Amino acid sequence: MRNRWILIGYLALFFGVVSFYDGFKDNTLLVIVAAAIILIAGLIAWVWSVQPKRED
Repeated sequence: MRNRWILIGYLALFFGVVSFYDGFKDNTLLVIVAAAIILIAGLIAWVWSVQPKRED
């Protein structure tokens, strides 16, 4: 269940960045920042999703 929420959050972030691409496509720095945000968020989501579940 946790992985589903991670995926939904990442897809929402990706959709938001892609949806507003026309607004910042002429600014190279903003395109680089948007790509970095997607990359870093994806890596964090991947690392978080492969963590073993803690038993309380």
